[in-house]
Amino acid sequence: MLRIGMKIAAALAAAGLALTARAEPFPDRPVRLIVAYAPGGATDVIARVLGAKLTAQWGQQVVVENRSGASGMIGAEQVVGAKPDGHTLLLAYTPEVSINKLVFKQMRYDPMKDLQPIALVADAPLILVSGPKLPVTTYADMKRRTAQGSAVFGSPGTGGQQHLAGELLRVRSGMNLMHVPYRGTSLAVADLVGGQIDVFFATAPAIISHIKAGTLHPLFVAGPQRQAVLPDTPTAREVGLDDFDLSNWFGLFGPAGMPPALVARISADVARALQDADVRARLEGQGLTVAYKPPQEFKAFIAAEMSKYAGIVKTAGVTPQ
Repeated sequence: MLRIGMKIAAALAAAGLALTARAEPFPDRPVRLIVAYAPGGATDVIARVLGAKLTAQWGQQVVVENRSGASGMIGAEQVVGAKPDGHTLLLAYTPEVSINKLVFKQMRYDPMKDLQPIALVADAPLILVSGPKLPVTTYADMKRRTAQGSAVFGSPGTGGQQHLAGELLRVRSGMNLMHVPYRGTSLAVADLVGGQIDVFFATAPAIISHIKAGTLHPLFVAGPQRQAVLPDTPTAREVGLDDFDLSNWFGLFGPAGMPPALVARISADVARALQDADVRARLEGQGLTVAYKPPQEFKAFIAAEMSKYAGIVKTAGVTPQ
């Protein structure tokens, strides 16, 4: 936590220098904050919490727009093609930036060249949950129930992190798991609760209310430690799955070509927002961890993530489409 606080303080100091170099005010009109998935998922939750705080800071409305489809690429393309003046931003998560290039033969943008990293905002480990179609309450139960059959897992889209998590689980566990892609987390969760699919990997915001209601059952957390919001749910390592730490991360991007001073200014404003006690409480209450990184450090982090997922794609035998 201290390290994150130091990064935020450095970002705020940099913003002071950046502001002196800027002649034009920002923002001078409402800001579009694109979310490349349907409402209800963790990306949408973070965008709305952060957007409300930035609205108060900037004195201009930050309007969250959900543009779902194509594993996040439709929303990302909206930002790639926008004017690089900071008035169109993307609250993205792992797939549309670090994974899609590995699993799709054709993309209309290059995430490393066409998107400007502004700030890493938060992260959260994936959680495997079961629904009423597969009435199990532990991972051991799931393995026993599927030993002579199969199970269907959903994901927010082909090639995304949740898809890769399911494929990696299939390889590591030996279970017969079949994939069904959706156009976003909330749609997959609705079918999981409704009994159309068996299991799903998701971060806490999209599933915690269903877990508390008893309609979904957490089987394990794909992270190095248990989550505060689910203290009784074991980690992947605890259920016998080593090297199965998969966290979703969420960050703010703009189109390439943004002036460096503007990038620094927006990044510092995000850092300031993340210092707010109410913002932190709302994110942490959903099982999300504030994880700020400034632009250059964020860019290096993305490159490392791409390298990690290249290995997972190879291990899971996922063929680029």
